Amino acid sequence: MCEEHLIKEKSISHASEMYGGYDLGRLKYLISIYKRYGKDAFLNRENGVYNRNTKLLGISRVIENKESIRSVALDLGLIDPAILGDWVNLFKSKGEAAIKDTYPRKDYLSKDERAKAIVDQALVEENQRLKAEIEYLKKSRSLTKKLEGVTSKEKANIVASLRAEYPLSVSNKAQKENRL
Repeated sequence: MCEEHLIKEKSISHASEMYGGYDLGRLKYLISIYKRYGKDAFLNRENGVYNRNTKLLGISRVIENKESIRSVALDLGLIDPAILGDWVNLFKSKGEAAIKDTYPRKDYLSKDERAKAIVDQALVEENQRLKAEIEYLKKSRSLTKKLEGVTSKEKANIVASLRAEYPLSVSNKAQKENRL
């Protein structure tokens, strides 16, 4: 839409109509962002990390200096002035302690995605533990066939050789479960 207006010289209202009647005020703001920061402001959104100091600077400019949210948001390169408005409202309602660093939305997981990730991690850990147990049993079985009884030293050698392939935490979990 910004390029339709700036490069192809279409009116703002015409550019808005081309994209389903996009809000004219919002479009004007986006055009200002485009003029100041270029196309990259819209393309590289995964860099949208807003640290606490930047937020507090913006908030203080709005509250103490009485600057408009829109002009401060433009200076900060925010894609939407409502972001700064949210920071100001949070500051007013909960104080400075509520202002924290913000990371891109792609890092956030839905409730279902978080639950699936937890289950997947548990399955991976259990799979590793079971593989380690199988390898231990295979190696100790082959030694028992050779010598009828495996000594503690031989068991320690088996575990030491398995540590190269399996993490120690898996061995510790398996030992704890075997004691129970």
